[in-house]
Amino acid sequence: MSELLANLTALVPEGCDANTSVFLFISELVQDHIVELERVHFSSDCYFHCGLCQPPKDPYYIQFNFMVLGVILPIVGLFGIFGNAISAFVYSRPEMQCTTNFYLCLLACSDAGVVLTGIFLFSLESYKPFSLTATRIIGAFSPIVFPMGTIAQTSSVYFTMCAGIDCFVQVCTPEKVRRVFSRKNTARFLAMIVLVFCILYNVPHFFEGRAIDCWQDEWKGMSQETCPLSFRFNELYQQIYYKYMYSVFIAVGPLALLIVLNSFIIGFSVFGKTDANTDDTMSLILVVLLFISCNTIALIINIFEDMLSGFLEAKINYIVDLSNFLVVFNSSFNIVIYMKYSQPFASTMRSYFCRRKPKSESPGPGPPIMITEKPSRSKSGINMMQTRIIEL
Repeated sequence: MSELLANLTALVPEGCDANTSVFLFISELVQDHIVELERVHFSSDCYFHCGLCQPPKDPYYIQFNFMVLGVILPIVGLFGIFGNAISAFVYSRPEMQCTTNFYLCLLACSDAGVVLTGIFLFSLESYKPFSLTATRIIGAFSPIVFPMGTIAQTSSVYFTMCAGIDCFVQVCTPEKVRRVFSRKNTARFLAMIVLVFCILYNVPHFFEGRAIDCWQDEWKGMSQETCPLSFRFNELYQQIYYKYMYSVFIAVGPLALLIVLNSFIIGFSVFGKTDANTDDTMSLILVVLLFISCNTIALIINIFEDMLSGFLEAKINYIVDLSNFLVVFNSSFNIVIYMKYSQPFASTMRSYFCRRKPKSESPGPGPPIMITEKPSRSKSGINMMQTRIIEL
């Protein structure tokens, strides 16, 4: 028996069983130096005190965390939930049927998932110092909600890539290529591949945490706390999964591809022969710029987490909170760009929600019709795309 384990066993109150699964789990975390022995305390009922797996927080940080993530973020998120619901509805209408809009409809659904899980993981977490109920809920459901949130994030990235590739094909490639990519079966097949990949890629997150029963001494009641498994801190796992795979599949890779595609789309729209709607082109540019501005901090934190943690220490939590807020803001702002810069979207939305038929003399081409059997000579306008990366 190691010295740490012997010291931990000595803390167990008389009459309490030191062979329970929870005790063995905490013992493993203590021996792996994930949990500090000084934070281990027991209640009279043989339960660990809550706070084992979370270091104490600075009072000023608690106030900052509550204002940014507990007050402002839910307001932005509520707007985002309704906005994404409207976006998904509009892009699923018969008159908006095309492959790009099909991907944007799925993207809006993914955005709604990002916002919902963000409110749970970030806002509810900020209420923990003030509510036993919030502590119980976040402790019990975080091991499930966190991987669901990462699935939604990954889906947002890849549905954006699908929309970007489809826009590139419609604007920059010959009719034969457009005909292949504009088929329903092609779009549905790619969407299915994306969903399967997003789920499989995030499966490891389901095995990174465990909820344990604990005694909340401040509130004098039972609660639950999520503690990381030792697997989460495995050096090889962190290097491969969190550093290299994250950079290639979630961060740098998709961002670089979107920038290249966006550059070609802009170039063909300005200098080439294309029937693309200039309004939609502008919306695409703005969405990509919004993504870059809102997610740069998250990219830096994820890639250089160890170095920044050593340099900033506890102050890095302020930057993480700001990054998480910007990601949710990014996920919630799409509809504003759609309404302002996409005439087909705005016209269709007004026709359903304002009981006004779209004007026939509206400038710019309408949305393309998805090709099923017979090819069409019409070219699609450029629709918007959106992506984000979050560190939960």
